Amino acid sequence: MMDNSFSGPMSMVKIDGSKIKQLREQQGLTQLYLATAVEVTTDTISRWENRRYPSIKKDNGLKLAEALNVQLEDILEDISEEATKEQDSDNTQPLPPSNEPNSLDTTTAKLSRNWPLLILSGLLLILGIAFFWYFFNLHAARPFAAERIMPAHCIANQPFPVIIKVTGATDTTTAVIIKESIPKNATILDTSPKVSSGGLKNMQIKWLNKIEGQAIFAYMARVSGNNTEKITFSGTAAISGRAESAITGKKTITIGLHHWADTNEDNVISDAEILSVYDRYSELTDIDLDIDLIEEIWMGSEYRWDSATATFKIID
Repeated sequence: MMDNSFSGPMSMVKIDGSKIKQLREQQGLTQLYLATAVEVTTDTISRWENRRYPSIKKDNGLKLAEALNVQLEDILEDISEEATKEQDSDNTQPLPPSNEPNSLDTTTAKLSRNWPLLILSGLLLILGIAFFWYFFNLHAARPFAAERIMPAHCIANQPFPVIIKVTGATDTTTAVIIKESIPKNATILDTSPKVSSGGLKNMQIKWLNKIEGQAIFAYMARVSGNNTEKITFSGTAAISGRAESAITGKKTITIGLHHWADTNEDNVISDAEILSVYDRYSELTDIDLDIDLIEEIWMGSEYRWDSATATFKIID
């Protein structure tokens, strides 16, 4: 392949839009996914695929190749091949006019000779339609579910974790979009995986990611309100080729006077409760669960929440 980069105010490369579109569709990716990965708009991805912008910045080309899981060279235009096509086109001479008679009898004779080929073509078309129908239904039948897991209760203005457990097909990589709507009296403290500023706004968290089998999305939140008040959470999940669906599982959390890890609200974090915390939240290594506080309460004989000082009083 000839070098199709060129110098100028910035390093540019010539991309092959058809290759980009083919690679994206083969991997089941959306233009939105590529736009997010490269940090451009979906209109820009569409223009790249339709060759309206044949030359792009090399940095964008590298990001695009990484999002498609290929090398940069795999999405560049093959200049030597294009030059060969143009040369062949220049050397092509017009064919001389045919002297063969164009009559109804000649057409009928050709059809008579070619009817076996026509029947074979028809059978191949039917088989192709049947295969497409089977593949489409097989794809639609792939398992997919999104479940919200969060504590039954929390203390007002104290952090607690929320997990969204997503399950997809184990034999293929699937692009997924998670949208979690946040109640008006809630504040998001941290997310996992991390989201950009564009993924956390208008009281909604948005994740765009690829999963294989099972994946965990999570965030730390706190809510304000009165004792016994119930706070409701909601959200949706979607994958390619399937309509957006509501996230199942836990939807409400009740404001109270007990730590969220104290599941039976007896002012003690037992061995079973702290083991449950470690089993359920051990994968959340990039958000702060305040495990030190949970362990401190567990090591004490009991605890009380002091609303006046907004602290836990641990009794040894």
